[in-house]
Amino acid sequence: MASFKRISNIMKYGLGEQARTKKRAAKGEARKSAFESERWNRQGSLVQRNYNSYDEYVTHQAGKLDKVAHRLRETEDDDFTDFKRRFEGCTLLAEARYVLCLGARLGTEVRALHALGYFAIGIDLNPGLDNPYVLPGDFHKLVFPDRSVDAIYTNALDHVFDLEKVVAEVRRLLRPAGLFVVDMLPGFEEGFVPGAFEATHWRDASTLIERVQELGGFLVEEQRDLGQIRRDRWMQVVFRTPT
Repeated sequence: MASFKRISNIMKYGLGEQARTKKRAAKGEARKSAFESERWNRQGSLVQRNYNSYDEYVTHQAGKLDKVAHRLRETEDDDFTDFKRRFEGCTLLAEARYVLCLGARLGTEVRALHALGYFAIGIDLNPGLDNPYVLPGDFHKLVFPDRSVDAIYTNALDHVFDLEKVVAEVRRLLRPAGLFVVDMLPGFEEGFVPGAFEATHWRDASTLIERVQELGGFLVEEQRDLGQIRRDRWMQVVFRTPT
């Protein structure tokens, strides 16, 4: 199957850098077309994928790992190094000891936190089999007790079904003066086009920051540009719960 797909891609796009450019452009057009379709409710500054039910959302999101696991394995070492860079550069995170990671997939960010001396665990709808770093779980209804963690990290707010519920759970779990560290992509008016598995997206980064701040009653402590990471540019925002 892999050989057939490779031959098909060569016939369609050719070889070399020009072929890669053509393939990226074709994928970009396909993403744009899908985003402009009826699968998205594009009313307002926050947009959502149209699911028929919450169960459909869960099934769709849980199915992502099977499609991307091979790519995550290929880039795991680079991702580990990059997560360490992100966390080391987040000076406020030094205040924390216990960190929960939401939407952690294989748990590369959890491993990076361990390497930096944190007690950390991840949750994900589908962490795969025998994953020692990530527990099965839903960030809309977390099983952990109130005020039980110092910090919560996620780069998956574009995969939430109900942002208000997720932020409420974050606020419930964080201790006073706890940190919510969010890595986020640009908005759809800033050049990012949601793909096949994004469930929520935003007009621009400011829209998401303001909405999370409003829903959680957070203080915004820090914003920084993380730079280009593969095809996308990321930023990091650190929110704090009031004391």
